[in-house]
Amino acid sequence: MKKKILKIAALVIAIALIIGVCWFANGLVGNPISKSLATRTAEKYIEENFPNTDFELERVTFSFKDTKYHAYIVSPSSVDSSFSLTINMGGKIVLDLYENNVLTGWNTARRLGDAYREAVDQVLESPSFPYDCHIGFGDLEFIPEEYKNEPDVPSYALITNELELDGIYDVNELGAKAGKLTIYVYDDTVTVERLAEIILDIKGMLDDAGVGFYVMDCVLEYPKPESGEWKQDRIEVMDFLYSDIYEEGLAERVQASNDAADEYYDEMDAIKKEELDKVVIKNDVLKKYFPKSYTPKQMENTIIKLLEQWQKKRNRDMSL
Repeated sequence: MKKKILKIAALVIAIALIIGVCWFANGLVGNPISKSLATRTAEKYIEENFPNTDFELERVTFSFKDTKYHAYIVSPSSVDSSFSLTINMGGKIVLDLYENNVLTGWNTARRLGDAYREAVDQVLESPSFPYDCHIGFGDLEFIPEEYKNEPDVPSYALITNELELDGIYDVNELGAKAGKLTIYVYDDTVTVERLAEIILDIKGMLDDAGVGFYVMDCVLEYPKPESGEWKQDRIEVMDFLYSDIYEEGLAERVQASNDAADEYYDEMDAIKKEELDKVVIKNDVLKKYFPKSYTPKQMENTIIKLLEQWQKKRNRDMSL
């Protein structure tokens, strides 16, 4: 009888272990049945939405981060038409990125941005580049049509929706219209004059390579020592126009840009400090508790009075 009980217990434990392993594996790599459902869902999606085209299912992968399948769809005849579907374990599409990636021009923008960055990298990473550049890259500034009037959007940004799908563009010409360089340089001399010399030289190298840009962020700072204190003084220019990089009066323009950068960081620090010192309650939340006729000041006064009453009651309760 005892042996029989032990056998049953061992069987139960074994089954539990198998279920646990399967559950863990399912969350980590998915399972063949769910993958088959996801694959069929993606194939059916192509049949229904893109008949008589060359769209094809490239691959289906499982992500343990969201425990969903991701189906990647491509078109051999269109470099900018790739997108993905996110499909749950039951074979239902929960996210379709065709419109976001293809119709908005995002894929085209990304392709052009990659090409521009590569052109900039060829200059900044060249063995002949004379500066200790520990961060350096170029970006084309793109923005969707619906966000072009947002406060922080650069005025020179290109609209993704206006790009031609699979269009052939000269990325260097695009760079002259909307290219932004970000460059951090270590140097033993950190002065306005030295930074002016460096950005003038870098502009010349990019001109020689035929790589255009519209603005530049460049930071000049001391090298980090292997030991001891790091001198963290720095000079920088932010959104410094290509058209402002010429020898006459350059040091003065660099100084003005550096001063503007200092003011910007001071403002950001003040805003962060102010945010730490206050609690913000959205107006939509407050409106639920006040008459429509109440002004913000009336709301504030009422809240203060209620808090005072709450504090008095709390003090009384604590004294009992």
